[in-house]
Amino acid sequence: MKKLLFSIAALLLGLLAHSQEADDPGRYAEVTLIPRLDLNPTIGMGFSHGNSSIYSLFEGSLSEHFSWTIANHWLQSGGNYGWPYLDLGRSDTTNWLDYFLADISFGNWTISLGKDLISTGGFEYEDWDWDLYTDFSSPLASGLACYQWGGSVAWTSPSENTELSLQMTTSPYGAHPFISNLWTYSFQWRGEYDWYSIIASASALEYERMDFDLLVAIGMNFELGDGLDLTLDMNNTCGFDEMNWRLVNGATVQGKFTYAPSDKFDVALRGWYAYSDDKSLVDDSWTAGTVFEYYPLHDSDALRLHAYAAYNSILNAVTLSLGVRYNLVFGLF
Repeated sequence: MKKLLFSIAALLLGLLAHSQEADDPGRYAEVTLIPRLDLNPTIGMGFSHGNSSIYSLFEGSLSEHFSWTIANHWLQSGGNYGWPYLDLGRSDTTNWLDYFLADISFGNWTISLGKDLISTGGFEYEDWDWDLYTDFSSPLASGLACYQWGGSVAWTSPSENTELSLQMTTSPYGAHPFISNLWTYSFQWRGEYDWYSIIASASALEYERMDFDLLVAIGMNFELGDGLDLTLDMNNTCGFDEMNWRLVNGATVQGKFTYAPSDKFDVALRGWYAYSDDKSLVDDSWTAGTVFEYYPLHDSDALRLHAYAAYNSILNAVTLSLGVRYNLVFGLF
């Protein structure tokens, strides 16, 4: 498996050298600094800073064939502020380096190599981490170490409305990438068909040598017109059990109903319900609430003001939030 990844890396370098010879006006590079501040009182349980964080995004392109994405979180609220830097060499947890990805494209094909999101289905994973509302994150998204090292090959249809991809990454069950010799294999189908979009996947996560957990997920988005959208996400687990360090048998269903009458603001009703099979000791749980977003800048979504209220059945508490997120973009070339 290592030889396969090294071969892909060599191919990427060769294609990069070729791409640099092209005279492409799309060359660019920019860094975005993204601070976010949240104030989250939880009724009856105290106060926190929610998803307060400082992120950076470095992305660019040297030609129409080669591009890259690097995303880091430098500080994040909660616990020891030094924790993101302690586990850089591990694959069973989240550290300061999220994305570190290079893409080579030619024709309808794209090869990606680096640290990427495991190709699970569902629109929940479409938002960048600095855009998330963690109180609405599903048990799977909040527990699984979803950023892993590896590579993928994707084919896009000539109409560009369908993408099929195969991915191989290190396993979130392995303590150390590559050294653990545990892998995750994923197939993903992404489609945009007029008013209907889909992200579906099947992933095999290696727990021990030749012992896999199967993760099947599907997300669907329906554009209902007049600024109305309905999003449904489903997968075959009720979350990641940090006691047994494995996916729990069951299922999770998520729903989001969004109304965006203009580019300035939107409001959404959100929630999820997770239930386990009769072999699990994990209790069924759910979250429900509403989110409001406002973009005050003219013709820009760089500044976002947000507020939400969420009820969590596990905590048996209501969480409120007021926050702001701002994208500061610095063009390099």
